[in-house]
Amino acid sequence: MKMQTVSILALPLLALAACSGGGADKDGDGKISKEEIAKEAESIKFSPGEWENKVEIVDVKFDDSKLPPEAKGMAGAMVKQMVGQVQTTKNCLTEEQAKKPGADFLAGAENDECSYKTFDLSGGKIKADIACKGKQAGQQGDIKLTGTYTSTSYDMQMDMVMSSGQMGRMTMKAKNSAKRIGGCKA
Repeated sequence: MKMQTVSILALPLLALAACSGGGADKDGDGKISKEEIAKEAESIKFSPGEWENKVEIVDVKFDDSKLPPEAKGMAGAMVKQMVGQVQTTKNCLTEEQAKKPGADFLAGAENDECSYKTFDLSGGKIKADIACKGKQAGQQGDIKLTGTYTSTSYDMQMDMVMSSGQMGRMTMKAKNSAKRIGGCKA
């Protein structure tokens, strides 16, 4: 099932921060706008340098009841192969990026089809609930992030539920951790 949702590797960038306060819905209207997310991001202070990021798929469940009979079992088996895999990436966060992280660093910020139900970076903890719609009718995804962070490391749990009228429902749990490992390499 392919959906235009939040990139797993982009999600952790919102947790590199050292603290903001109490939630992004500053105007109290019950909706968190891109502008409010960007404002929340202004208080985020990244530690510049090279970061090592690890994402592990912990569990995946796929309901193949909506698939044609000849495809049943195959999609679920392919999805299950993702469990236990760890993807490690290294990225350089420049001084400039660290001083002024844009909303583009935040999950779904570039996607008009995503909205934030909650977004809170306070007290060294992160909590976010994000809802996305896919490009095709009936596609949707909900992502919950919880975790802890400092300016040089973080650990998060991601719980995702994706559904499609044609493909059915898939749930995924992932762990994400990262740490600053030194200065950027030239």
